[in-house]
Amino acid sequence: MTSKNILPLLLILLIISCQPKQDPVDTILVNAKVYTANDAQPTAEAVAVKDGKIVRVGSLDEVLAFQGDSTEVLDLKGHFIYPGFIEGHAHIMGVGANLVNVDLMGAQSYSEVVDMVKKRAEETPEGTWIIGRGWHQDKWRETPETIFKGFPTHHELSEAVPNHPVYLSHASGHASLVNAKALELAGINKDTPDPNGGEVFKDVTGQPTGLLNETASRLVAEKIPEETKELKARKLQLAIDECLKNGIVGLHQAGSRADDIAVFEEFAAEEELKIRLHVMLSGMDTTLLKTYYAKGPQIGLYDNHLNIRSIKLYADGALGSRGAWLL
Repeated sequence: MTSKNILPLLLILLIISCQPKQDPVDTILVNAKVYTANDAQPTAEAVAVKDGKIVRVGSLDEVLAFQGDSTEVLDLKGHFIYPGFIEGHAHIMGVGANLVNVDLMGAQSYSEVVDMVKKRAEETPEGTWIIGRGWHQDKWRETPETIFKGFPTHHELSEAVPNHPVYLSHASGHASLVNAKALELAGINKDTPDPNGGEVFKDVTGQPTGLLNETASRLVAEKIPEETKELKARKLQLAIDECLKNGIVGLHQAGSRADDIAVFEEFAAEEELKIRLHVMLSGMDTTLLKTYYAKGPQIGLYDNHLNIRSIKLYADGALGSRGAWLL
């Protein structure tokens, strides 16, 4: 080999030896279409991950510089990678509840709501509570035969499901529709006064229509048997799976009680809390608030999967349930 050939080779070897060596990572994702949400580098080819954190996003060559003997290289075969979504205001136990209870989000009419509840009643022992959520009168294609103040009354529901107490929360969570059996168990009648911050809707004869607005919903909700720990765990697991299926990796949990937080912590301790929760304490629970006032903000718990550092308070009602003050 001549000196003319040796010099370029030595120069290349010198350049390679001067390249900084990167610490090997755990996982490298290649052959991907990576959306970065970074205007300076909107797309990339590969991602390097170490200890559960992304350490490099870039070209294939840039990322392979982090490959070690034990690095797992995954070929995504041209699939997209997006940053995970973070839900800014949600109720994770409510997500799980919708997957366990009667999900009324897609109901197109009051009759359809009644049919869905009736079907569940046929599968449920008499006397057992039937819980649902998600109905919204403004999204129905048909107006119910009987309405009061823009809302349906319980009569059609009570006729279809007379032997099960029924509690159907509005999509907003700020109102509920209950049947005659639930009204009976809660002792709600024409003489029941409106609670502070709520309203028991009554027709022109003074009889309850079954619509309970804002805090009036508690008159029935408090009669529903407490959930078992096992049911809470099932709801949380279903909710986590649903979030991950839709690309949600973090969630701001708007208002939690002590029993919910206990389940969150149990999942986190067992490394089963696969999304990150930013928990707001329920401002209605003074005992819980005193406990956390003493503890102070709980930040970065369980490898930053659980944060408890804020409080949810209510100022007025919601638009969908027509309880907002609109001041």
